Amino acid sequence: MKKKIEDLKSVFSQDNPKIKKQIDRVKEKGHQRMTVLVIPHGYDSSFHFQISVFTILFFVGLLVSLLTIAIFAVVRSSNTRSQINQLSEIYGNYFDSYLTHSTQYEEMRDEYSKLNENLLEMFTLIDGQDEELLKIPPEDFIQANAYEFLQKEEREDGQLDVGRKYLNEIYGLRTLKQRMSVNQKLMDANFDFLFHRASILEATPLQNPMLAYNMTSPFGMRKSPTSGYWEYHDGVDLANATGTPIYATAPGRVIKVSYGNVGYGHHIIIQHDFGYHTLYGHCSRILVRQGQDVKQGELIAEVGATGNVTGPHLHYEILQLDEGKLDPEEYMQSGIY
Repeated sequence: MKKKIEDLKSVFSQDNPKIKKQIDRVKEKGHQRMTVLVIPHGYDSSFHFQISVFTILFFVGLLVSLLTIAIFAVVRSSNTRSQINQLSEIYGNYFDSYLTHSTQYEEMRDEYSKLNENLLEMFTLIDGQDEELLKIPPEDFIQANAYEFLQKEEREDGQLDVGRKYLNEIYGLRTLKQRMSVNQKLMDANFDFLFHRASILEATPLQNPMLAYNMTSPFGMRKSPTSGYWEYHDGVDLANATGTPIYATAPGRVIKVSYGNVGYGHHIIIQHDFGYHTLYGHCSRILVRQGQDVKQGELIAEVGATGNVTGPHLHYEILQLDEGKLDPEEYMQSGIY
């Protein structure tokens, strides 16, 4: 192996006559000079100069290198300019989006301020005695907590340059979010109250039992049409033709279905939530059974003249366990259907 290496060295060594001869030939051609004659236009005398082949090759190589560098610089400059234009467009879109969201944030903050004032006013109206619930932290305390939390995030954010901070809108948005969080109790209190009120209204018999009627006898003291004596009338008499539909005035459960020829005649009693009961008397036909659940506005019976009556009508009563029998006309004229 060493012998082969030594043979290769001897072949390619400059001491090798063949190699030395080739190198001398190249040097000889390189040092050959060429005469360049320059003849100016006109009568000026001409001049000439000599230049070696090596010098010509050097200048040709230099020119090619300069052209290559120039072409590379032009291409690189074009790519850089294209990237700058793309980044400018992206920045413009982000900036437009930032302005839009900044405006939306200002609008949201104003709307929340109005909403919060309304919530406080509403809470004062519905339950102003709960002082613990209204112990909401002041604005300075909320803002300080939000800033402290965001500054901690900034310190832990590896993509945020040293000394950089989040946008002011981020601080404002986080403060608004924390303010909404601490006011959640107020929101829940109002919601619970309104939900409870809605449940009471839903169970209250506020719908009329008939679409059309003629009130022949109101609630309270009256002269009996059958006996002629003064008596206390527990409900209202709503006259209409036999067979006129009668509807449940609130959702509930039928707790009594009675058929008789005296008193209320064929009548129904429905039990509702929150202690309400309604009675529908003197029916000609009953369309529900005892224990059946009914919805508000559901057809339950038809007008008749059963029991102690002088003509076809519906005797309608409302009973509340804590207050006793109530005037149905006040509920029928409540304006909530």
